Amino acid sequence: MQINSPSENRIVVELSAQDMQDLDITYEDMDYSAIETRRVIWTVLDTAGKYLGKELDPARRMIIEALPLEGGGCTLFFTILDTSVKVGRSKLIKQPSSLICDFDSLDGLFKAAEECNVNSALTQSSLYENNGRYRLIISSPFDLNLLQRHFCEFAKCRKCENLEAEFTREHWNSIAENNALNSLARK
Repeated sequence: MQINSPSENRIVVELSAQDMQDLDITYEDMDYSAIETRRVIWTVLDTAGKYLGKELDPARRMIIEALPLEGGGCTLFFTILDTSVKVGRSKLIKQPSSLICDFDSLDGLFKAAEECNVNSALTQSSLYENNGRYRLIISSPFDLNLLQRHFCEFAKCRKCENLEAEFTREHWNSIAENNALNSLARK
């Protein structure tokens, strides 16, 4: 666990894959409405407070952001808010977790899949169809920028939160789940 405080009200904690395992949580499981996530946040804040010589009250208003790291780790950014700032309850904000790529044709989709060098064990991909359009949803714990740069040559791509991906799963026709990229590259 690496802890630093770039400013008085900001704390950055980098958790390795081993730290995540020790805390019994994954980035995908993090949800501030779940008691297990709050337990992890409180534990991390307690550890950070001891390391920094500060008393960090987990009940204090703060913004908590999470960013996945390669290899299963995660970086947590804590911004402690001034007590005069009126906000709702604390919540965990996760960085975009999926990349949506919209293809106008199967040719572009197959070409993009063939030329993509993605570790399928660490990246999930699903393919959907709606009125002759194809949507590939890619989820990865890695930085999605590299994948976006590759696929934008073949499709309209954008990063998204889970809500847009779930909308697609519900309203589009499923063609391939979980390992769509591998299935497409083999054809």
